[in-house]
Amino acid sequence: MTTTTAAISVTEYASRLGRAVRAVGGAVIEGEVQKARTSGSGMLWFSLTDGDSVLSCKVFARERRRIERDPREGDLVQVTVDRPDLFTQAGKLDLIVSDVRLAGDGELLRRRRELIDRLAAEGLCDESRRRPLPAFPRAVGVIAGAGSDGLSDVVRGLRDRWPPVHIVTCAALVQGRRAPTDLVDALARLQQHPSVDVIVVARGGGSVQDLIAFDDERLCRAISACATPVVCAVGHTDNVPVSNHVTWAATTPSRSPELVVPSSAELRARLGVVRTVLDAVSGRLARADERLTVLAGRVDCTAELSVRCERVASELGAGRAALARRMAEAESGALRARGILTLVAHRLPASSSVRALAAALDARALALFTRRAAEIAAPAAALERTGPRISRLQGQAAADGRRVRQGLRRQLEDHRRDYGRATARILSQSRSDAERGLERAQAWVERECTLSSERAERRIAEAGREIRHVGEVIAARDFRRRGWVLAGHPNGAPVRSAAELRPGERLRLELHDGRAHAIVDTSNEQGSDSP
Repeated sequence: MTTTTAAISVTEYASRLGRAVRAVGGAVIEGEVQKARTSGSGMLWFSLTDGDSVLSCKVFARERRRIERDPREGDLVQVTVDRPDLFTQAGKLDLIVSDVRLAGDGELLRRRRELIDRLAAEGLCDESRRRPLPAFPRAVGVIAGAGSDGLSDVVRGLRDRWPPVHIVTCAALVQGRRAPTDLVDALARLQQHPSVDVIVVARGGGSVQDLIAFDDERLCRAISACATPVVCAVGHTDNVPVSNHVTWAATTPSRSPELVVPSSAELRARLGVVRTVLDAVSGRLARADERLTVLAGRVDCTAELSVRCERVASELGAGRAALARRMAEAESGALRARGILTLVAHRLPASSSVRALAAALDARALALFTRRAAEIAAPAAALERTGPRISRLQGQAAADGRRVRQGLRRQLEDHRRDYGRATARILSQSRSDAERGLERAQAWVERECTLSSERAERRIAEAGREIRHVGEVIAARDFRRRGWVLAGHPNGAPVRSAAELRPGERLRLELHDGRAHAIVDTSNEQGSDSP
């Protein structure tokens, strides 16, 4: 026997649910506050969670005025629930709260701090243990939600900052119970990729409950143990998850490319600076050579000293020649005087007076010659003493010139060596940067060529399959393969009707695998019963 239950309306059943819910009664519940907000009428709304379940709560304006302070995001509170209330028009269940008291800093935040302290005690938060980020990665792996804004922000930022970058994306859950396991699996897959040199884990901001997957201890330990450097880019929030403490962290997903790839604009600017420095060094070397040439000309005074020595020697020789001439003139004058005296002596009657006069003349001449000799001796001695002094000064000047030239030469060599080292260092750095850039560009071109050749091969294979398919279709349409025979006259004209055939006529038959010849015995048109 079958019994039928009478149907009731939605409103009646909702009323039954409301009565059943109100029968649950009040209670004191402890949980974390999320999404606290106030309405225009002064009513307070918030969600209460323990990490597994979420309940919606509301405090009327009159009850709110008796609360010490409004709860804030992340607060751990104890709420006094008067009754649950089912709003049947929207099918929404709210808890009517009459009192809210703080119970701590928030259970989820407390767990986060405990995990950070535990990992820090093991040294996993130490920056020295983090793997260095590559300057020019071959490929960048990105872990984010499929089709999420975080994924698009990271990809767009990477291509804007370094256009030839190769990006390998791996979609994963970033919220929910399965998110930590899914993120760890994605991390393991990208770690095994042969070209990925750095991994970015990206997600937009959210509440503490939304980011709880990035506070998971398994995920944090997997990030710390990953052989490939990891950048955690969980942005747009003041709640920093634990994953940001165990690896390199970016404030937002769009800022993560600044950590993982170089800036093409900055590299071009650096190359311009290096080119300017090299030009300046070349100019400074040229100016230094000119200055050294001028200084060498100023220091080299040997030629001037030689001219002065020659001039002094010439003057000394002229003085000696003048003295010799005067001595010769004095001697010739004395000889003439003696001759005159000799002649006078013959003419004088008395020789004694003549000898007396001659003696007086001799004395006067001797005094004159002695005085002249004394006057000339002092300049001659001075000239004699000046010669060695000039030679000594000349030797000192030459030695000083040699020392100055050697010092300038050493200084020039030091400057050239310093400039050469600086130039070599700058050129080496620029050359290494350029070579790395060229290698990356060449690798990118090779990858593109490989991809293009693979695409061409795939297209050729697809074309071959299409051609074979067309051939099979054509073959399938060949009536001869289905048992039909193409009959023709000996001249090659096809047989179109039985009326064309005559007994004894020879026919050519074409089958799918060859030809045959036949002789007409009889022919019957369609509808004829004769043999």
